[in-house]
Amino acid sequence: MANQNVIIDLNKPISAALLAQYNRDGIEIDYDDTTVLKQVYVTAKDGIVARQLPSGAARSVKSYAFGEKLEVIEEQKDWYAVQDRIRREYDENNDGIVETHIVKWEKVFVKKEQTGSTMPASLTSKDLNILAYLSVGEEYESFEDGKALNDYLKIELIDKAFFEKKRPLAVDFLSKDESIKKRNGVISIPTAKKPVKFVDKDNGDDGDERFDYIGSIDFLNQHVIEGNYWESSNYKMIDKNSGEMTQTFIDYPHISPNKKYIISAYTNPYEQYTDLELYKIEGTDIIQIMGAGFMHWMSTVEPENIFWARDGYLYLAVNHSAAFWKEDGHINDEFQYIRIKVAL
Repeated sequence: MANQNVIIDLNKPISAALLAQYNRDGIEIDYDDTTVLKQVYVTAKDGIVARQLPSGAARSVKSYAFGEKLEVIEEQKDWYAVQDRIRREYDENNDGIVETHIVKWEKVFVKKEQTGSTMPASLTSKDLNILAYLSVGEEYESFEDGKALNDYLKIELIDKAFFEKKRPLAVDFLSKDESIKKRNGVISIPTAKKPVKFVDKDNGDDGDERFDYIGSIDFLNQHVIEGNYWESSNYKMIDKNSGEMTQTFIDYPHISPNKKYIISAYTNPYEQYTDLELYKIEGTDIIQIMGAGFMHWMSTVEPENIFWARDGYLYLAVNHSAAFWKEDGHINDEFQYIRIKVAL
């Protein structure tokens, strides 16, 4: 195993044996006994790779996305050595079969010019339609390196002044029934056929279930219920006549002013992107058109900062996924703003 204190100087020759050892085993470090000099962030929009040695020709051992934070443990002219857990696979018998997997703390190298001392926070127009996945009907496709969405939706960057100018034009079809209240953890919703009950539950290690009555969408003849679970949530529509659940959404169902479309956008804290569903309304039927994960932006969790306006656009306050959280763990409230139009 290469020693953690070794300083790599490419101006001096490296023996073939030592190079082979680096490539096979890396430069292992003692995490508890390694000093972090500073932290930097990936500023290259397409991300960067960590290399085995401080050379662009050296083996790539890991990749980092735009905005990721790195811990610098050594500084050279054009390179930072950073610490990270690196996974290595070994074909011990040289038969093409990997018999051993090892993950350990190592010293690896990244280009200085691709990093910065402050977190990059700005979305560009090119970031807005890049997908992590796309689901249409029974077909689902994921995109590790991202793929541009050129159908279904048109997404634009706007400024805060324009966003605030449109706020008074917000359209909302939700109406409240003050007679429907939660009592002792139970919501009872009257429908023409039967009452429908939602009961809060304490499930111990399996997590709690909590329900809230949000209101009704009268032109669809639907009640709206919010459900919160251990690590997830959703919104359900309950038919006022049958009492049956007709649709489940990943987040609040925002209905377009022309009553033709619904967009539900969920800020996914686990994957660090926005899950978005697009539906069309045909009579009282709600039909999903597509679902997508937008890789580079996350919408605000504040409900007042997402709304359809009378001009037919959905307006959202967002942040780049890399800048959604501040270093103190709170949500970044210095937003950028976008608008979305259905393009069908």
